[in-house]
Amino acid sequence: MWTRRGFLAGAAAGLPAQDGRAVEVRVIDGETRRPTAARVRLIDAHGRDIAPIGHPPEPDPKGMQGDVLFHGKRYSYVNGGFAVRPDQLPLRYVAIKGFEYEYAEGTIPAPDPLGNPADIRLAKWSAWKRRGWLAGDTHIHHISPHTCKLEMEAEDLDVANILTSDFTSDEHEFEGRLNRNSTRDRLIYVSQEFRHNHLGHISMLNLKKLIRPVRPMRKEHFPLHLDACDNARKQGGYVAWAHFPSWPGLENPLDVALEKLDGVELLCVLDPREFPVFVRSVVPELAANDGLRLWYRYLNCGFRLTAVAGTDKMTNWVTAGANRVYAKVDGEFTYGNWIAALKRGATFVSNSPLMTFTVDGRQSGSVIDVNGKERKARIHAEAESQLPYDRLEIVANGTVVHDATPSGPRNRSVIQMEYPVDRSCWIAARVVEDLGKYRARRVDFTGVHSAAGTRHGDFFGTRRPETVFAHTTPVYVLHDGRPIRSAEDAGYWIRYLEASRAWLDKNGNFARPSDKKATLEAFEAGIAAYRRRMP
Repeated sequence: MWTRRGFLAGAAAGLPAQDGRAVEVRVIDGETRRPTAARVRLIDAHGRDIAPIGHPPEPDPKGMQGDVLFHGKRYSYVNGGFAVRPDQLPLRYVAIKGFEYEYAEGTIPAPDPLGNPADIRLAKWSAWKRRGWLAGDTHIHHISPHTCKLEMEAEDLDVANILTSDFTSDEHEFEGRLNRNSTRDRLIYVSQEFRHNHLGHISMLNLKKLIRPVRPMRKEHFPLHLDACDNARKQGGYVAWAHFPSWPGLENPLDVALEKLDGVELLCVLDPREFPVFVRSVVPELAANDGLRLWYRYLNCGFRLTAVAGTDKMTNWVTAGANRVYAKVDGEFTYGNWIAALKRGATFVSNSPLMTFTVDGRQSGSVIDVNGKERKARIHAEAESQLPYDRLEIVANGTVVHDATPSGPRNRSVIQMEYPVDRSCWIAARVVEDLGKYRARRVDFTGVHSAAGTRHGDFFGTRRPETVFAHTTPVYVLHDGRPIRSAEDAGYWIRYLEASRAWLDKNGNFARPSDKKATLEAFEAGIAAYRRRMP
């Protein structure tokens, strides 16, 4: 029998029931028929959130670890089950375990006269993990690896990247290898976020040595992030621009131009179809350039930047893995093989939908060479989601060329099409939920922990409201060996770097004149790189 001792393991110190008794509730994996970790919300007859025995009655919203509290909803992480007082019953519940299990809703009834535990059953509906797609959060803070392990189990998250940085106090957790709290199925790696509040932030995964300085954050604008990127990649690290849609920073176009980055956190902190929150005065034509379009502009210039995703989790307002990147791992599931999948671009990012996408049978990140006047590329895309969305779309060089609407209990949509290729292009698939209904309700997508949220926010905590969204890394189709190029987009990045250079020339903080000279020269080199990409 699964005992109360078993399912309270790893929880806070037990709080006794008022009458000395407790009602046991098991959370059962419907596939294995064994107890499983999950995130559970309990609501009493008065609409109040109830904490299981052993969990703090009122979690601190600013607490760094433990249960989560968002949009007025309190969820508790439970390890196979939990206990409640009999006088609290009946209780309504919502139980969630990541994206591949149906969320369960129901009622825990009055106590069984024989004392048998109640069961909450979670049904697994997808097989993405069995196909080799392993999900990771690239950007987590302020959580111990030990605590992270339970949250990963509850959220069905395969890889957690905890990033030490200038504002955290966990540098001692860095080991330069897989964390000792990892298991065969849950991999934890403590790595680093390297930050500057004007230049921007970068997430560096798979580091063997930390890159100095870790603390405090530099006030000067030199050296640029270019050296840190080189250092990380020499170690075999993976370098992604952190929370790209909200904070492209002054330096991001430069690092892309000089090919120092492996990817961008396309889904992190801000809905990708919103506009940058920080350094807004520097981003040219801001009103027409949301985070998604900025990524497309890079792709249109021929840069192959993998889409990755993270939560930037810092408090218990955010659930680990609410934004995640699925990577197609070849061979054994190891952290090294997962990082290798990121580097290949075999990824899609998601906050609920699960995707299949190929071009001529080749998956995301692939390069296909075609010859002749015109060639028709065969595109296959599918999406399923526990949360509803509005469209599955095919995007080529930033333009939607086909779409399909979902149907059925899994919100499934399928696209089979041929796309005429008469020039080099990139092709990707994405899943979107319309923004209009939320804008009509005046949802503030830039507000942190906004009280008025989205349907996604009812189930998964994020720092800012997000619509249901997923996006693959592209397949790149090269026609007669010609690179992908766009004069319009290269010109845009030239204007961006010119604005950044002018800002640094006027407002930059430099220890020496030679540092300023080197910084401005680097930006000139970036501008020259975009000029060379003019068709």
